Amino acid sequence: MSTPQNQPPYQQPYQPPYQAVPPYGQQRPRPTHAGKLVAAIILFITGPLLGAFIAGIGSVIVAASIATSGDVITNGQQVTLSSNEERTLYVPEDAIVSTCTVTAPDGKEVPVSRSTGSHISNNNGSYESALTFKTAKAGNYRVSCDDLSDTDTVLVGAGLTFRPFMWPLVAGICAGAVCWIIAAVLLIRRHRALAAQTQAG
Repeated sequence: MSTPQNQPPYQQPYQPPYQAVPPYGQQRPRPTHAGKLVAAIILFITGPLLGAFIAGIGSVIVAASIATSGDVITNGQQVTLSSNEERTLYVPEDAIVSTCTVTAPDGKEVPVSRSTGSHISNNNGSYESALTFKTAKAGNYRVSCDDLSDTDTVLVGAGLTFRPFMWPLVAGICAGAVCWIIAAVLLIRRHRALAAQTQAG
């Protein structure tokens, strides 16, 4: 008796994967969608932290930009300014200064207002605000402080007002609000999914 040639190998019949069937009268555990709840809690917590971080970093960048954009000159020297500019005079932080004057290009003294409480630092040192003034026309303005020597440096730059720091603050608030909105959406979706399961029985 001859053996048939090219006979295909024996294959096991298909068997579906085994699934445990709950005992009679019991239902399968319903999904709780805990992942959405955990993600929402994390977003609620990290939202304000992220917003504060963005606002803080932005404020540092703005302060550094103001400090580096000013003109550092020695006491009694001139600085070139444009017309209709509001500028703040900063003196060395460790100096005690009582009187400073600003002279316009035409030789007249510029009206000044005393300014205190603002501190900035750059590569030339640390400074604190002494006065503010506004230029009437473009030209060279001489800055002189009676209590400083001719070798002491002063900084003429922009004032530390709220306006430049507004955008980092707004960006931080928006970042935190976006996190909270996403968290609220996750909670709503979880609530709807649980409600749909309850209605389905």
